[in-house]
Amino acid sequence: MGLAGAGAGEAQFQRARLLVGALMQAGVRRAVTSPGSRSTPLVLAALDAAAAGLDVASIIDERAAGFFALGQARATGVPTALICTSGTAPAHYLPAMMEAREAGVPLIALTADRPMELMDCGAPQTTDQTKLFGSAVSHFAEVDLAGSVDPLSLRAIRRTAAQAVFRSRWPRGGAVHLNVRARKPLEPEVNAGDASLAATVDALLEEPVEAAVPAAQPDPAALDRAAALCRRAERGLIVAGPLPLPSPECRRDGDVRGLAKLARRTGFPLLAEATSQGRFTEGDAAADAARLGAAWMADGGEGFPLPDLILQVGAPPVAAGAQRLIEAAGAPQIVLSDGPWTDPDGLASVFLFGDVESSTSELCRRLGDVGPDTEAAGWRGDVLRLCGRFRAAAARLEAGGLGFHDGEAAGTAVAAMSSDALLMLGNSLPVRLVETWAAHPGHRIWVASQRGLSGIDGLVAGFLGSLSPGVFPAGLLLAGDVSLLHDLDGLAIAPEYGDGPPAVVVVIDNQGGRIFDRLPIAKAGIFRGPAGRYWLTPHGVDFGGLARAFGVPYARVEDAPALAREIEAALGRRGVSLVVAGVAPGALAAAEESLRQAMRESSSSR
Repeated sequence: MGLAGAGAGEAQFQRARLLVGALMQAGVRRAVTSPGSRSTPLVLAALDAAAAGLDVASIIDERAAGFFALGQARATGVPTALICTSGTAPAHYLPAMMEAREAGVPLIALTADRPMELMDCGAPQTTDQTKLFGSAVSHFAEVDLAGSVDPLSLRAIRRTAAQAVFRSRWPRGGAVHLNVRARKPLEPEVNAGDASLAATVDALLEEPVEAAVPAAQPDPAALDRAAALCRRAERGLIVAGPLPLPSPECRRDGDVRGLAKLARRTGFPLLAEATSQGRFTEGDAAADAARLGAAWMADGGEGFPLPDLILQVGAPPVAAGAQRLIEAAGAPQIVLSDGPWTDPDGLASVFLFGDVESSTSELCRRLGDVGPDTEAAGWRGDVLRLCGRFRAAAARLEAGGLGFHDGEAAGTAVAAMSSDALLMLGNSLPVRLVETWAAHPGHRIWVASQRGLSGIDGLVAGFLGSLSPGVFPAGLLLAGDVSLLHDLDGLAIAPEYGDGPPAVVVVIDNQGGRIFDRLPIAKAGIFRGPAGRYWLTPHGVDFGGLARAFGVPYARVEDAPALAREIEAALGRRGVSLVVAGVAPGALAAAEESLRQAMRESSSSR
């Protein structure tokens, strides 16, 4: 059948309907669109698919849309489809596409494009979008909506959609780019000929292409080697860094990654960072040594025995204390990874690639019921005593009144979290503050971050996207003031988010950039002078004015009790709320020095 048989606009719509419908057949359940003309056939197809269950959101800015979709995919494990017009619009997806690749999150971008005859001739809103995202995507394909409508061409569209979903999930999650060309007319004509093309599309959509994603399992020989190293170790340590959120159906298991079981079977202490999903569990077995990195750093590590074997699960740790402990030990490492080569220090001896839960389970099975020997038990006792001293020192300081600082704000926010809620951590100070200052809240919470590239891009948008599917009862984003200013488009999503689950954005306002207080530049004279603003980026922004502009409930607090009250109130109402915790610049540095002094005093009094 040629285009004339159904009308050019109608034929394009039907091909777009086939593309979007085939994406749904392959598992896509959500689409995020941004306004534009060239994408009209795709948006019409998405709205048509809404009747079959596709959830379609409209977000004005493509950069925010990209991170919102990324958050949805992070929470569900299923790719969200992004739809935008041509020109500069798709370029705004790049940060989210890069994050998707590095974090292993499935994402599919459908970028509308002009037809080939308009390329390289000065046509408006036209540029070369072929492989626009380069190596940031795991798969690229072209779709021409104005092409032929013969059976082979239509089946090719269905196959392309199935391939896109498959490649977004295997061999590891990541971004896929479909560049979709369309010609005018972009809208279906009224009374556009017979309905045979629509019937053909319906028939194809009744015959889905099934492409099951294989499960990658760890190599048996590597598992045997890892088990032998564990048996020989006298001071083994499990370090669990950032790991993806488990799928909704797997969240019923408190020890979702098997970390607590692995710690019990090996007898090794467990340093579980918050983003590992093993820190804030229902029980306290996995939290016994969770703050070892912070404790070791505060204590200075003097006289403390170092590990002779490290089991690194997931990405490398974020906290400086954990990083320094690993560097100081220089011990061999066993890396359990779902795909990426995570060995920045070049110390790994064995890599267990594949499903992390399978790796921990198989390693436990090989270790059997052999408990730790006396020396290993003594090492574990040393670790637990150090962590106990650290917790006691931190509690004494908070009770003694250090003044409201960034760390107390982070600890208060975590303590206020409700059970099974989502805690999302900003990538500058917040993710590090939680490692030092946040105690176990007494129940399970899930933790997300955008640690793929460790940027502050799209934190608010990504947070709201993670909550929008409704798989968490509530959520709290802990971010810095500069991070919020970097994603004001995320706040603009509040009307689209509507009365979704309570979404509390807690901003630590320390007048910007205090992460640099911890870096070598802080010791330079230029940093302490007027030029220091190029790193610290003080802003003086009225966050209340921003909240009013976006119609978001707002509160500013300057002490921990008030912060706890405002978070509790915000978690009790649906939709987005903004709570700003004002702390004095430099208060955190003073609090951390007090903590180090308290640890030194407790060490000398033993």
